[in-house]
Amino acid sequence: MKSPLKYIVLAAGAAGGMTLTSAQAANPNYAAGDVIMYFQQFGGNQTVMVDLGTGVSFRDATSSHLNIVDLGSTLSSTFGVNWFDDSTLYFGIAGVRSSSSGTTTQVNGDPNRTLYVSQARTGVGTLGLANSAGWSGFGDTDMSTGANGIIGMTNVYNTSFTSLIAVSPTSQSKVDDQNPFLGSNPGTAYGIFPGGVEAEFGSGSFGTLGGVNAEAALDLYRILATTAPVGTVAGDQFTGDYKGSFVIDNTGKVSYVQAVPEPSSAMLLGSTLLLGGFVRRRKAIV
Repeated sequence: MKSPLKYIVLAAGAAGGMTLTSAQAANPNYAAGDVIMYFQQFGGNQTVMVDLGTGVSFRDATSSHLNIVDLGSTLSSTFGVNWFDDSTLYFGIAGVRSSSSGTTTQVNGDPNRTLYVSQARTGVGTLGLANSAGWSGFGDTDMSTGANGIIGMTNVYNTSFTSLIAVSPTSQSKVDDQNPFLGSNPGTAYGIFPGGVEAEFGSGSFGTLGGVNAEAALDLYRILATTAPVGTVAGDQFTGDYKGSFVIDNTGKVSYVQAVPEPSSAMLLGSTLLLGGFVRRRKAIV
């Protein structure tokens, strides 16, 4: 596993589970457990994918962070200069470390099949609180299905690209396979999320959230398959726990707005201040 580095802002100029065989190249920007943000267009032929870092780093964030990555030039060249007003453009987030059903181990507080997935934020709402329905009602089989679906998608990013920001033919990316469109609306994502995990863009601004004049927003949820292993960071089994929101402005800058800590977790989150706050692990960008 790659060591965490201090949080860094990624410039716009960035070039842009399953076991890998020795013949496959691994993306140096990716590690199992990272969350991938992806953009797909209804009727389009290209997909944009970018690694945002570990799900754990967002779970444990002690503050909000602006301008995590700048995707402006990539989104403009791929989907057009007015991509942020395009109602056929969608984006989502997903990540998982392992699809193993073993329940005796955890890594950095996350047991196997801990899913990090988004859901469209339906309005500006209250800063630090979810404004989406959330995810619930899953079972053990669902968690395996979801984990395998996410790994099937992220494995393309990991094995087919070496850049942080990847532009992939839609037929190759598997984003549309795991987030299928039904008409102009996304269908069931990763086999278990009805309505999909993506938000759509459209005419006009979404609103201001966390100081960002956003074009669209996603709420991030962490879903545990088991709470058994010693050292597991607390959460509800089979039910999504809101961790914060991702927003994107019309220049393509992505920011993260931290959730309001639960009273029971205030002491736990406070201890992470010793780690220097938000962490980001990153190897050299190719």
